[in-house]
Amino acid sequence: MRTEVAILANGQRVEYLPTVIGEGGMKRVYFTVDKKSVVCFFKEESDARDPNRMQRLEAIMGDYNPTTHASTGDYFRDLFCWPTGIIVQPRLGVLAPAYAANFFFQSGRFKGKEKKGQWFSSAKLRKMLDSDQRGNWINYLQISLLIAQAVRRMHAAGLAHSDLSSNNILIDPPGRRCAVIDCDGLVVPGKYNADVLGTPGYIAPEVLKTMNLGDQQRVLPSTRTDLYAMSVLIYEYLLRRHPLRGPKVNSLASSEEDDFLSMGEKAVFIENPQDTSNHWSRGKDWPKMEQSLDRLGPYLQKVFLKAFVDGLHNPSARPSAFEWEDALGKTLDLAIPCSNSSCPEKWFVYIDGEKPRCPWCGTTLQHPLPLLDFYYAPRAGQFRSESLLLVCWDKRTLHEWHVYQNRRLNESSDKTMLATTRFHEGKWLLGNVALDSLVSPSGTPVPRSQYRLLSEDDEILLTKEDRGRLVKVRFTK
Repeated sequence: MRTEVAILANGQRVEYLPTVIGEGGMKRVYFTVDKKSVVCFFKEESDARDPNRMQRLEAIMGDYNPTTHASTGDYFRDLFCWPTGIIVQPRLGVLAPAYAANFFFQSGRFKGKEKKGQWFSSAKLRKMLDSDQRGNWINYLQISLLIAQAVRRMHAAGLAHSDLSSNNILIDPPGRRCAVIDCDGLVVPGKYNADVLGTPGYIAPEVLKTMNLGDQQRVLPSTRTDLYAMSVLIYEYLLRRHPLRGPKVNSLASSEEDDFLSMGEKAVFIENPQDTSNHWSRGKDWPKMEQSLDRLGPYLQKVFLKAFVDGLHNPSARPSAFEWEDALGKTLDLAIPCSNSSCPEKWFVYIDGEKPRCPWCGTTLQHPLPLLDFYYAPRAGQFRSESLLLVCWDKRTLHEWHVYQNRRLNESSDKTMLATTRFHEGKWLLGNVALDSLVSPSGTPVPRSQYRLLSEDDEILLTKEDRGRLVKVRFTK
């Protein structure tokens, strides 16, 4: 077997196979001999002579690298396909991890193809996949949360991806995993500019609007354009349609000009409550609006409107990655498994005050579910409502971000199960798994491995520890 050798900036020699396995606009890609990594050479000689290119790679490998952090590096190593070395010979390039096996289809007509996001967000392409490859709706909610965490981490380091799209994020819905790829060209605003403006459909309106103007007037990719692209991705994953592709026609000159205006200067959100000019109408077009935005619950509805109404043409008004992370985490607490085994999506979001009914298949739940309203005590014994809700179902687990008011679901979270709810012989129970000071409504401590009945208006102290929560129990209609 013929091999060739690449030399890294640190002097390490890496053997690779000379057969090209992939090629993009800027790089050609080859497997290393063990196929655990890939060698990616820049195609243009000008890249090797550009001092900014080398400085950018050194910065990405060094100060800006989220995968080397002592406590959270492993977590972000799963969320990014981050370069692991800079190649200096025979030409400039990067060494990066090969994509994990779960990011390739393992069976069916598309066996061996990469699991790029469009396979799952496009209603047309999804129909070509086997049901076990598509996953269910909550998987996309979980993956959206991971993407928000990855973008939040990049932005916290002062980096912008510049080309977030369904092509540059691999997802594995059944495995609830994702990987942000093409991380060697990240933007440091004001220092290292973008190599590309983005991918059509994910380029922010202000970039399209100004792309033909002079250098001083053009808007270039940045953290704010990342936020637009991420919002589009999440909308597509959860609702299976593009947020701007509606019936409104902005130019009759050509379909290209119409698309350019509809995605740019004259973009209008298809669910804008103030401007209905781009709304789909009921009737033959209604299947394109299978579920409306309000079915995603109050937290996601708020950030989507902020992204596509307030922030569509005002980039500074867009929700941050942290706001998305917060809204997605709270929405996970409202998610309910559908009782219909034939439901195409299996999960849906509970809307407070409504009788739980799956919007995907129309199934109404057979029995009431417990709702836990969260309270915290800013002063000892003075509990206040947080206006947060946890919907419970059989085998629902509670974790530290439920028990403590100051904990969040993120890369630093302890994922240990602390409590659980069970439906047993027609009654709902709360079980103590790993809490040391769970107190029942009667004031009696609930030892570990013990269960207590949940009744309407119960008040249960989850822990006596600092910032511990109290929950009040009610039930769905």
